[in-house]
Order: sequence, then structure tokens, then C-alpha cells
Amino acid sequence: MAKKKSKGIIVANVNDKQLFETQLDIAVKDYNEFLKEQGINVRSLGQDQLHKVRKFMLQKMIERELLHQEAKKQKFKVTSTEIDELIQGIEKRYPSHQAFLDDTLKDGQTIETYKERIAYDMLVNKVAAKRYEARKKQLSDDEIHSFYLDNRQLFAQPESVKIGHILLKVPEDADGKEWENARKKLRNMSKSKEDFRELAKIHSQCDSARDGGDLGFYMKGKLIPPLEIVALKLKENEISQPVESREGVHLIKLYERRPQGFTPPFEEIKEQVEKVAKTDHAQKIYNDYVEELRERAKIEIFEN
Repeated sequence: MAKKKSKGIIVANVNDKQLFETQLDIAVKDYNEFLKEQGINVRSLGQDQLHKVRKFMLQKMIERELLHQEAKKQKFKVTSTEIDELIQGIEKRYPSHQAFLDDTLKDGQTIETYKERIAYDMLVNKVAAKRYEARKKQLSDDEIHSFYLDNRQLFAQPESVKIGHILLKVPEDADGKEWENARKKLRNMSKSKEDFRELAKIHSQCDSARDGGDLGFYMKGKLIPPLEIVALKLKENEISQPVESREGVHLIKLYERRPQGFTPPFEEIKEQVEKVAKTDHAQKIYNDYVEELRERAKIEIFEN
């Protein structure tokens, strides 16, 4: 059960530093806003899930307090110039200074308390960055490949299709005859025995013409609707009938179809795998550091 104090209800003690319910409420609210930005409807979460979110955020608060105390122990400093520069960078994301203030100075927060939160976070980030720089290593190709083999599920993709197209541009305000002429030309091309890529290089008015009209793989929902509706119905190596879009008229060829959950070959997504592996490596360094600090700390939790 949480303890009461003059400053409010205490939810945890971290080496005798008190964490209050008001702080936890703000942290949970910020996290819920983050979930909304990711398209997650927080209102649809049940009480059990909401409770888990609250417990998760309390643990995150404890982690950050441990790091903050370690930063102070190691005599890290944050200057007013650093704080002001960071705030200026954040403010640039808003349409106006007033919009920034309206979003920032809520829940009783003042510019002073906002700067205190910024300084707190900067100290946490500085001490965590120092540990990362001390422990990071260059991942070898073998390590990256092993990460791919051990975590193939991370790289599974939605249904996707590899397509190519030939585009004949038609102005939106063109008359019906101009549109019909483009459709007729493409119908003739669809019957041609000449290689589709060669036809695209010669006739297509899209930048992809230099690559034989190849557009690569598109996941479901990423193509413009007129093209996607047709592409998803094609069989491999089948060429569509002319398809209209705002740009003009297209002829589409489906080269390959990948089902839901398909994991691309390593060489195809090597750069993506390397980025994820590096992030995982950094997260492990962070987690090990926090665990090390936890083992040395005295932590009491009063929130149920």
C-alpha cells in the first residue's frame, strides 16, 4: 500500500529518495499519449492491462532514478545553455511558441519545473551514454547473421508483391480521347512478346523506366489504391489490363508474391538487421547497467 507524506502519496523509495504518486500519474499519462500516437486505443484496454501499464511505468521511474543518482554520484553536470538549446529544439516541432507552451505547461507544470524535468532526463541520458560508449563493440558480419537466424520473427513481413509497371502520363484535365489512346497503347504492349522490362525502358514515363519499370516489393496498404487492387489479384508473371491513376495509365506486371509472415533472405535486409542488432546490443548494455545498479540499491515499492 502506498504511503502518505506531506508532499503526497509515496509509491516507492529508491535509496531513500521518495517517488510520488503525482509523478507516476504524469508518467502514465505521457506513456498513454505515446500509445495513442502509435495508433493504440488506450480506452479499449481493460483494467488489468491498465494496471500492468502503471506497474511498468513505475519500474521505468525507478530505473531512471537509479541512473539519475548514479549520474550525480559521478558528478555529471547539465548547464543552463544545454537545457535552453534542447528546449529550443523541442519548440521548433510546434507551429508557434504559444502552442508549445499550451502543450508543455499543463497539469500544473511551470517553465521552471519543465526545465527541472529536462535537466533530470539529460543527466540520465549522459550517464547511460557513458556506459554505452565504454561497453559497445563493433558487431561482426557473423554476429549480425546469427542475430538474424535467432530472431527471424522480428523481420517477418505482411503480405507483399514485387511489381513492375509501364506508365503513360495523361494530364488530369485531358479529354477522353487522350485517355483512350494511352489505354490502347498499353493494351497493345500487354500482348507484345517483347520482354516487359525492355518495353518499360523504352515507353514508360516513370523514373523507374531506367530500371525496367521495377518498383520492388510493396506491402499491402502501401501502394496507391488503384494499383494495389489490381496487383493483388494478379498471378505471378501475369500482366494487367490498363489501370488509371492521377498520373496517367499503367500496365502492371506481378513478378513475385510473398505471403503474410514471410521473412526475406538475410542479404536482402542486411542493413535493417544490422540496425536492429545494434539497437538490441545497446539495450542489453542499458539493461545490464540498470540491473547492476538495482543490485546495489535499496528499493521499496508501496504501489500495489
